Amino acid sequence: MKKSLAILLIFILIIIVVFVYKYNSYKLEYAQSQKINSEYEEFTEGEILGTSLITLINKAMDCNEKNNIQKDENNFYIDNNINSIKIDIKFLEANENFQMERIEKLGSEQFIKNFATASFKCTKKQYHEKTKNIKYLLFEQI
Repeated sequence: MKKSLAILLIFILIIIVVFVYKYNSYKLEYAQSQKINSEYEEFTEGEILGTSLITLINKAMDCNEKNNIQKDENNFYIDNNINSIKIDIKFLEANENFQMERIEKLGSEQFIKNFATASFKCTKKQYHEKTKNIKYLLFEQI
């Protein structure tokens, strides 16, 4: 009887430890997600200058590199449904969206030279369904 009780108590203790571990992991992931989102969302409220936009693009590119986000044959990041970030820019003169990879390929210096004082506004924001992390931002020149 004592042996069965001891086994039952050990089993319950293991279940509690696993539950606490999973809960703490979830809380940590959620806090990290909120921190990442807040870093990007501060740029999505109101207007920002081109200098801030290139900073945001560099941040997103760096984040994608750190998270080992794969690229397609055109060297554009592929959405991984977890933590990839894409930023598109729509300029006044253009009828198409320019991906951040295209801006980065042309060079940050060139972008700053041409658009440092231009104003941009975030007009679209998407989140990954699974992690609720920022997935996509669209900025339009105003």
